[in-house]
Amino acid sequence: MVKVVAIVGGKRSGKTTVIQCLTHELRRRGYSVGLVKEMSGVNWIDILGKEMWKYGEAGAEIMAGVAINETVLFIKRKLNLMELAAFFTGFDYLLLEGFEDEKAVVRVIAAKNAAEAQEFYNDLTIAISGIIAECKEEAGKALMLGVPIFNCMTETEKLADVVEKKALPLFPNLRHCGECGYGSCRELAKAIVAGATNLRECPLLRKEDVILEVNGRVIPLKSFPSLFIKGTIIGMISSLNGIGQAKEIKIMVKVI
Repeated sequence: MVKVVAIVGGKRSGKTTVIQCLTHELRRRGYSVGLVKEMSGVNWIDILGKEMWKYGEAGAEIMAGVAINETVLFIKRKLNLMELAAFFTGFDYLLLEGFEDEKAVVRVIAAKNAAEAQEFYNDLTIAISGIIAECKEEAGKALMLGVPIFNCMTETEKLADVVEKKALPLFPNLRHCGECGYGSCRELAKAIVAGATNLRECPLLRKEDVILEVNGRVIPLKSFPSLFIKGTIIGMISSLNGIGQAKEIKIMVKVI
């Protein structure tokens, strides 16, 4: 299950350097790392008028460009974070550049000064880095936020240690679930970051024995529907001849 952390901050705050240093250190530790960059204010990544653009205008929903050393995928709509994370199944860490509006994702702030650190701070902030770490006065002011401040160039290992300890997978982000005892996925995430509980308290994340996917989107299941689906399918399968003991069952239903 990929762990996700957002690196947020203003322009020229050192976000790119923080991401580079953190990626390098996590890779050095043997982890696989993916990245998603939020391009605020950019309407199109594809180049207007070029071949790929014309194919999309003609109606192609997904196009791929395959070069010698890389592959580019163009999907003609904006994906949400859960959909994006599906591309990184099997990765250890997914770093997000931006995504300040994702309220249930832990974050590292890259800031130029204490005022900017305050602007991007929320109670899922696990560390501060960026330009601010090079100025003792501004870093001292930002200590009031109660999170550690690291120079990502000279204290990369310490920053990676915090990410290893506090980064969390994406929660279903349901507002009215309540199975964990908290009011929302965000409240549970806050409690985990604060050390008051742990990830095992989310029953929807730990129930991986039944995975329901509809139109490419994984649907979180509570206890009853999970048990119902599992019991019903196992019951049907066990009545078939020549099946034996089933260890894993996969069913795909195409609704026409």
